[in-house]
Amino acid sequence: MPAYKYTTKDGAVRWMASFWYLDWTGNRKKKKKEGFERKKDAQDFEREFLLKAEKRCDMSFASLVQLYQEDADHRVRGTTRGTQDSIINTWLLPFFGKLQVDKIDAVTVRKWQNKMISAINPHNGRKYAPSYLRTVNSRLSAIFNYAVMYYGLRQNPCLPAGFMGKKKARKMDFWTTAEFDTALEQVTKPGFRVAFQIMYWCGLRVGECLALTPADILPSKMVRVNKTHHREAGEDAPGPPKTDNSVREVPMPTFLYGEVQSYISALYEIEPGDRIFYFNHGTLNRELDRAAEAAGVQRIRIHDLRHSHAALLVDLGYSIVAVAERLGDTVEVAMATYSHLYPDKKQGMADDLDRRARGEPPAAPVGIDSLEDVSERLEQAEKGAV
Repeated sequence: MPAYKYTTKDGAVRWMASFWYLDWTGNRKKKKKEGFERKKDAQDFEREFLLKAEKRCDMSFASLVQLYQEDADHRVRGTTRGTQDSIINTWLLPFFGKLQVDKIDAVTVRKWQNKMISAINPHNGRKYAPSYLRTVNSRLSAIFNYAVMYYGLRQNPCLPAGFMGKKKARKMDFWTTAEFDTALEQVTKPGFRVAFQIMYWCGLRVGECLALTPADILPSKMVRVNKTHHREAGEDAPGPPKTDNSVREVPMPTFLYGEVQSYISALYEIEPGDRIFYFNHGTLNRELDRAAEAAGVQRIRIHDLRHSHAALLVDLGYSIVAVAERLGDTVEVAMATYSHLYPDKKQGMADDLDRRARGEPPAAPVGIDSLEDVSERLEQAEKGAV
């Protein structure tokens, strides 16, 4: 693999890689890259490039990751891609980056897992949650699966190594209406107050809430959800909602509709398509932490306001089908997330089967399937009447 020396305009000596290769269509093309400080760096670049072009797994793990990320550019949402890249850069590349892909075996993966399991989170001084370890492990496995499918890797080494962590997340945290009201009393800025109330009383995801515009607050007292908002590389990056089910119109309690309209009317020269909230996810989360501490209630994540709304709907008697509809989830996702909030259902089923065996009619269903009166019932809940 030849490399070529040259001198830059400022007199520095640099090396250049220049070579021919066959692209994925079979056409012969020339590749050139300058700026290497060492001859070896230029030669290594050529070697890695050709290995990737030839779909061979004796490339480095870092090169495989580059291919994986290039593929993800066209298939993964921006927020998801940001999370993936963070995991890859923080936990995978430092350990596996320089290793040759087809030389990484189950023993190597186990050593990495043991290092992860014993790692301490510098933010709280505790070990990482089992669900987070599982997420990190799944990303590593996904990259190896990509190599198996497209680059001829014989086996995903994560399979014989086994998985670390647990799929099931920690016990869900949520606020009762009393806890939410106590925390809200500590929030003085109108924007924060309105955002928290929209998430608690309507169940919107934080990105859906932050993307709202005046045009999304309908005269029918509905919140129209058809987009989401996040920050990417310091820039606003609006996009479509999380899933097709997420596109919906959510009925608002009357009291909340009035507060939202009052807030919007106070915004200077706002246009129908402008965002009504000026802050981002991180700022909102910090304000919620501050309010919780000041109010003396348990700390919850900003996303737990959505869980709190689901718990409130369950408490009001709505079925899992109705909860899924209002939250913009599939019934399957809602069942997996919130079924534990229905502790009486299993015994109720057994009792109904008992009645059927005795020839008696089943008990009347307690779950409310219709969402037509949800605004009125939430209004009553806010007043403490339910």
